[in-house]
Amino acid sequence: MAKTARTRGTYHVGNLAPQLLSTARTMLDEVGLAKLSLRGVTERVGVSSTAAYHHFANRAELVAHLAVQGFNELAQAMANRDPQAPDDAKLRQATLAYVRFARANPALYQLMFGTELGSSSEIPELRQAREASFGELKKIIAELLGKDMQSAEVRSAALAGWSYTHGLASLVIHNVLPSDDERYVDRTLQGFDYLFRARQLS
Repeated sequence: MAKTARTRGTYHVGNLAPQLLSTARTMLDEVGLAKLSLRGVTERVGVSSTAAYHHFANRAELVAHLAVQGFNELAQAMANRDPQAPDDAKLRQATLAYVRFARANPALYQLMFGTELGSSSEIPELRQAREASFGELKKIIAELLGKDMQSAEVRSAALAGWSYTHGLASLVIHNVLPSDDERYVDRTLQGFDYLFRARQLS
């Protein structure tokens, strides 16, 4: 009887999914991905596993929706740049926003790009969210190059930019680089400038 009363006072059918996701995200930070379970999440929320299955078929689907949240938040962080800034400054702002997102959400970030999200857990929302975050980078690259977003040049350059930013973010969250995001973003972008200038001169 006590458990039933707790359950009824904790959630309503309409908001159970957000509560499960919020709790799962908290537990992801606390215990890590390997120990995150749908049973553990439901127990903390105070509902039965049966109630959770109305929203998430299994743990893989719950984890996939956590990644959706992450990619949507990453896209928003990258989009929150000064529209009046020069194009190269927009690239710096987006890169810095990316690295800061990774530093603020290391467990979620590693989930987003980890092996846990195999084809078996692929859901349409995840593809859309991933493409939205990649699309923010493509917009900036397209402005820098003066090309259409769908052009081969923009896609190749955006993929290179994504690879660089992901690598930098990974070094940051694994504490390979000290906690000075602006310094390392500026230094690495300047390094690319040196590299491309040298290539033009050769």
